[in-house]
Amino acid sequence: MAIKSILNVTAAAGVKLSTRIIAYTAFGIVFNLFLLIFFSSSAGRNSSAVPWVLLLLMALASPIVYFIMGKKQGTATALHYIVDEHGDDLSRFVVGKLADTYPQLLDTPQASGGAIHEKLSAVIASISQQSSINKAIFDKLLEKFDFISVVARVMEKNVVDGPATQEEKVERIASALKAEINVDTLKPDMRQTRILVAGNAGMALVCAWILPIIFR
Repeated sequence: MAIKSILNVTAAAGVKLSTRIIAYTAFGIVFNLFLLIFFSSSAGRNSSAVPWVLLLLMALASPIVYFIMGKKQGTATALHYIVDEHGDDLSRFVVGKLADTYPQLLDTPQASGGAIHEKLSAVIASISQQSSINKAIFDKLLEKFDFISVVARVMEKNVVDGPATQEEKVERIASALKAEINVDTLKPDMRQTRILVAGNAGMALVCAWILPIIFR
């Protein structure tokens, strides 16, 4: 995969990441402003200001949590997009980088999984340092499953699978690698978002209806 192509793909993934961060944060601000206005009178109906103050603090702090959730969901969405729609390109890019940096790995019949694992770790670390988007994507990929071990295993099996040029070897390994990746495991878990919203509303209800009874 050419540098220009991978930049286009990561740029598109970056848009997905950024839009979700913005959307989640904006929703958190608006939703908590609504909760504050709607429950403000109930939380402050007694002489104690504690319930109202806690409601205010929740409304101020919750958007930060929505920002964190937006970043997490945005990263998962970006990664799923790349692997689902550009899995071949991603695999080809990573393996191609490895082949360019350590060409002997594709020409050594005794290339061991350990050697591949070590050198691939260095290559991915180098790619991740190129941008925050790359780092977020590869961090999430490595979090979901042992991507490096999968690549090492595929390469160890395919490194000497018949005579071929370096480009053909990279293509062969990349195709085998994509078949090893389960795209479904990379889908964002929307249950976490629902739990966050429900918990946020639940805390507002506690501040409005339970705490005023406790702090009379």
